[in-house]
Amino acid sequence: MKKIYYSFIGAIILFAFGCQKGPYPYISLNDVKKIDSAVHPAIKNVAFIYKNNIYYAADFDKPVVQITTDGSAVKFVKMSHDHSKFAYLNILNNIVVIDNKGNNITILSQYSQVKSFDWSADDKTLYILNGNAMAYYGPDMNLPAFTYPGIVNGSTMEVLSASVSMQGDFAYVVHGYNFFDGDKYELVIVPANNGQVKTYISDNGSLMDYVNFSSNKQDLVVGYNQSGNNSYTQEKLDLFINLNSSPLGTFKGASTGAYNSDINYIVGDFLGNNNNTIAPTAVYLGPTSEFQDANIAQNKVLTQFSSSSHNLYIDWK
Repeated sequence: MKKIYYSFIGAIILFAFGCQKGPYPYISLNDVKKIDSAVHPAIKNVAFIYKNNIYYAADFDKPVVQITTDGSAVKFVKMSHDHSKFAYLNILNNIVVIDNKGNNITILSQYSQVKSFDWSADDKTLYILNGNAMAYYGPDMNLPAFTYPGIVNGSTMEVLSASVSMQGDFAYVVHGYNFFDGDKYELVIVPANNGQVKTYISDNGSLMDYVNFSSNKQDLVVGYNQSGNNSYTQEKLDLFINLNSSPLGTFKGASTGAYNSDINYIVGDFLGNNNNTIAPTAVYLGPTSEFQDANIAQNKVLTQFSSSSHNLYIDWK
């Protein structure tokens, strides 16, 4: 009886191995594709400005929806986490808030020195860096006061950009200047729950002017505008994870991007090889998959929205 049993098991094993095709003898090509798809997941919920209108990509691999048609979107776009509201700057530097059908909700003309803004984790508040002070459209947020560690007292100081994580961590970029020390740019990170303040000072000549938390946890990017032309075009982005006070690495050729270390992707507008045009792009920064036969593209580009403006403005939630 045992001999019959073992013969039966042996026949099953031989049959299984005999059915395998391709370079991976233990799994099928369909299984390989599933594994590779997990490594390179769909890029979802990206908003961007293209030719002065707001567009929304629920999925990079599916048709993109045009949200506005009036050509009023000039700078920045910030989408609520539930993807029902969008905020952007118009030509008058006023924040415009619309719903996901393009209908106007409000125009915030009371803020005349807007530098950055975004939605709180619960989507109830649009927090705004107006000049060197925080303002709120919606309930006030209990954010700490701005401080300038590492910059000499008596320097001229300004806050250039600010962002709040989903956990309530506060990060901002400050610029200080005095006659003896010159310009200094630094990132200040204030962890939630009164954690220890962390700072990162950029190299000499690096004009740090942009910070943005991702919507996954505590990843953030810091942008550098090397030309100093006040266009909010970042020639490079430093990538930070887990509130670290030093960058994980640097990514060049991006603008107003977001980085998610959970899936090893950065989304932004990146320079291409076609006459220096840019397009909304998701770039995979993780390890190379060993399952090359799956042939699933690692990077995703919305080539139909290529532009030569060198700044599209992107948000990813």
